[in-house]
Amino acid sequence: VASGYAAIACCVTTEAVFEMFKDNVDDPLNYFRDISTFGGCTAGPAAAIENMRIIEDEGLLANTVKMGERTMNNLRALMDKHRVIGDVRGKGLFCGAELVSDRMTKEPVPEKMAQAVVADCMAQGVIIGVTNRSIPGYNNTLCLSPALIATADDIDQITGAIDKALTKVFS
Repeated sequence: VASGYAAIACCVTTEAVFEMFKDNVDDPLNYFRDISTFGGCTAGPAAAIENMRIIEDEGLLANTVKMGERTMNNLRALMDKHRVIGDVRGKGLFCGAELVSDRMTKEPVPEKMAQAVVADCMAQGVIIGVTNRSIPGYNNTLCLSPALIATADDIDQITGAIDKALTKVFS
């Protein structure tokens, strides 16, 4: 909900469990003493609640499911067209296309080539990513995470840019 940018956590328990952790100062393991620099800061949780309300009210979860299916279908079509795509995977709008030199062995393409696809998409005005924290030599998966408000046209533009980039880089 906060993408890691704000403290929005809370701890919820029953009264019976809470009673076990409070007011016994003689036992350092049986005393409710948790404190942090984020303690009592209500801005993050308030923003998170509003964010969840917007997600629900504007049907963004349903849109994520629908546009995620479209993205995966488009990526599967690209896999049929481009032998360099060895696998497509994803859930919702977090999707990826693994670029391989050989579909049977799953040998990854050189990282520079995967990065060239990302750069070409950027030149077309489309921002995608590529894995960059895997084992060296295996950062070969194109990463897509469009906005929750993405439209069918947005998805088609993204996958269209990938199609053009793959053709350019691997032809």
